[in-house]
Amino acid sequence: MQVQHHTIQVSAAILLTASLSTQAQASAQPEAEAQRLQTVQIEAKRAEGQGARQSTASRLGLSGLELPASSDIVLIDQQALKGVTATADLVQRTVGMSFQGSPGSGSTFQSRGFSGNDSIVQAEDGVRVPTTSGTQSMPQDGFGYERVEVLRGPASVLFGDGAVGGVINLLRKQPRFEFAANAEAGVGSFGAWRVGLGLNQPLNSQLALRLDVLDKGGEGFVARGDWRQRKLMSTLRWQASPDFYLDAILDLHRDRNSAYFGTPLREGRIDARLREQNYNVEDAFWRVQQDRARLKGVWRLPSDWRLEGELHRFTIDRQWRNLEEYALAADGRSVDRLGYLGIAHRLRQAGGSLELKGRSQLQGRELGLVLGVQGQGLNFTHINDGYEYDTTSRVALLNPQPGRYLQEGPLVPRQASQTRQYSAYAEAALTLAPDWTLHAGLRADRMSVDRQALLPSRPDWSASFQPTTWRLGLLHALDADQSVYLNTGVATDPVANIATISKGNADWQLSAGRQWELGYKRASKQWDATAALYQIKKERLLTSVKLPRQQAYTVQGGSLLSSGLELTAQLRLPAGWALDGNISWNRTRYDNVVQSGLDLSGNQAPYAAKQMANLGLKWARSDLDAGVLLRGVSPRFTSINNSMRLPGYALLDAYLNVQLAPKLSLGLYGRNLADTAYATSSYSGSQVMLGEPRNWQLSGQLTF
Repeated sequence: MQVQHHTIQVSAAILLTASLSTQAQASAQPEAEAQRLQTVQIEAKRAEGQGARQSTASRLGLSGLELPASSDIVLIDQQALKGVTATADLVQRTVGMSFQGSPGSGSTFQSRGFSGNDSIVQAEDGVRVPTTSGTQSMPQDGFGYERVEVLRGPASVLFGDGAVGGVINLLRKQPRFEFAANAEAGVGSFGAWRVGLGLNQPLNSQLALRLDVLDKGGEGFVARGDWRQRKLMSTLRWQASPDFYLDAILDLHRDRNSAYFGTPLREGRIDARLREQNYNVEDAFWRVQQDRARLKGVWRLPSDWRLEGELHRFTIDRQWRNLEEYALAADGRSVDRLGYLGIAHRLRQAGGSLELKGRSQLQGRELGLVLGVQGQGLNFTHINDGYEYDTTSRVALLNPQPGRYLQEGPLVPRQASQTRQYSAYAEAALTLAPDWTLHAGLRADRMSVDRQALLPSRPDWSASFQPTTWRLGLLHALDADQSVYLNTGVATDPVANIATISKGNADWQLSAGRQWELGYKRASKQWDATAALYQIKKERLLTSVKLPRQQAYTVQGGSLLSSGLELTAQLRLPAGWALDGNISWNRTRYDNVVQSGLDLSGNQAPYAAKQMANLGLKWARSDLDAGVLLRGVSPRFTSINNSMRLPGYALLDAYLNVQLAPKLSLGLYGRNLADTAYATSSYSGSQVMLGEPRNWQLSGQLTF
């Protein structure tokens, strides 16, 4: 904890100095100067598509057209009118992204052939959400957030290790100095309900409060699959002067997710008759409690420079109690169950960052520059009940009698770890000529982890890593509406999650992934389009080596090569019609990877679909908005040995919104209208996690 305290003290001192300085300036301002506060808020409004400024791919405030990288912005309020509100669904509307979450991993995504929480970073307002034991607890609903930004490809320069595949960044709604409120309420299939309230309230000329409250739940599409999610998001802004503001942020999340751990396969295939069956015990549960506190200050300096500082403390407590593994019995009429697991995670993260950014001149050329430092500490405790794997139970295939949880022993701490990380990074954009810009980034990380086996007591172990990552990009503006770019860069992924790395993995280096990407972007009034051709090679994968008359041993010599093409387009047609879509092709193969004596070279990476596509058709007029959404995903393997394959699927959704009054609308949303039986991921070699059957939602939205 000493590292955390030092980080917080340094950042707090800087923020406090800035606050006192600007407060003194504010007291000397004439009354008329205070009117500038309204102008500060108007600047927060953003354009759409590639013309919008982004904060995930770059901290320089550049638009998508100015970035030599493949990125997207999803405006959440617009997607909510289509019935798309879950974070996973919002992300999957972007090109080449798929969700593969399970009860054990939480929020997990795949991009460009790389999957899992150690390859796809998830963040909120640029602050990473911690991953431990392979589990990620990302906010599950977009309510209270303005947009989702998605960056594909290596992103370690701004977000650190574990970002070879990309970054998903949720950006919250900001307080404004004018009253605004919105409310929504809805009901749907499987007993679903949803109630949300957003409030923006100025308290005086210097204080504004933003509150977003959401409560939703349902019975679920499987037996005993009830769930509930609640959250409170709050931001209090102190606008001390036109040039300085301080945000105090406190968020509370309380999730009780469905205790559904999957459906057994029949000869490797999905049996649609089992979609409503739940083979878990009746007293199973899965709970997540998250509290997030942040303090963020922004100080506008002379000559268009800014100093931004941030402090945070996250606490996450998770607990599972389930009977988790199911397989169809030999008689074909019953299911064998195994694995009573009671697990709890206690996670505490604290840290801070300081960032200076602005624009200057370098030998007559414009230079945008970002300099930043970060520090954080993470304390994690893994708790379990010893697990009961000796007892197998058999239940009927249809309408099973679930039974109750069989506990091996008390929940006690088994392992603990303390992770410390310090980082320094720089980003620059140099104008070489009126239409040419060179982008560069560099980051140095220093990470260490100490782990203890608490029960049974064993020798402690530790590990340290010192990766240096970089990126380089060249962008050419063809005209005001379109640009082409070329980029390359290196990112790192851990062999295993650093906070919970095993003793056997502690001595390995981080895996390194290098990307080459060629891209095109266009943003105009009539149509937008992007194209990205990429190749990523991830090296230093673990592989076995066997020499004659010697035991096999493990080295870092394997690699994974991913190459692909991503296309997006949005067309604005006459008479209120609009068409948008995206499609991706990916080929990901292992090379020189041997496990358990089996050469896996040439195998496809887990969950890397060869093709994915989204297509949307919309028709709108002043009082009506209607459309259809189509999503397709090709078959995917679930493990590196390619022994299990999830079938491909296509989903059809539709929506209709009617404006009943100037501030009141009513929406009807249909999901999976073809009632396709499909799997989003696997949980074991004999069971998969199924997606929702056909369902309907009715929702009303009110602004005032």
